[in-house]
Amino acid sequence: MMPNFKIEGRRVNLRTTVTEDIADYERWNNPELLTWQFDGPYHKHDLAGRVLQRKKWLNTDQAPPYTFLEIETTDGVHIGWVVFYFNVGLSSMPEFGINIVEDAYWNHGLGTEATVLWIDYLFRSWDFHRIGFSTWSGNERMTAVGRKLGFVEEARIRRGCKVQGKYYDRIKMGILREDWLRLHASSS
Repeated sequence: MMPNFKIEGRRVNLRTTVTEDIADYERWNNPELLTWQFDGPYHKHDLAGRVLQRKKWLNTDQAPPYTFLEIETTDGVHIGWVVFYFNVGLSSMPEFGINIVEDAYWNHGLGTEATVLWIDYLFRSWDFHRIGFSTWSGNERMTAVGRKLGFVEEARIRRGCKVQGKYYDRIKMGILREDWLRLHASSS
């Protein structure tokens, strides 16, 4: 099945969900995967709800602008997803998330490229003045990507989460539309 929307990058693409992706989500619904040690390990990871959401989405109109897209390598390997959401009661503060679940694809810059494609899309498609993300001090890759792309640390909740018996800081990073456009004008 072909996606009905795709943003093509140099090494990764962002695209709408296709039926074949459901099997990947079901395989990824495994608490032993390395990704869940970094993506909010203080949360319970159960992708059953996400599987149902994707199945429902496949049976709807699928009209843009999109609130999530799948990440695939340019040779077609489905490796994760990007999403944006609003924290409860904060409709003026969208947050984005990224998951590259297939750890064989980590540390190659694919997450950075997917983030650039996603943030460009969000600023072009929605009337956002700011986009942020939340992470924790144990996820050094995510904070490094944020800094590299111009995100600013806006809040740090010291010892805001506990992972494997050790306290870590919760971190909020954000970027304003005008700063993103100035820093990434050539990528848009």
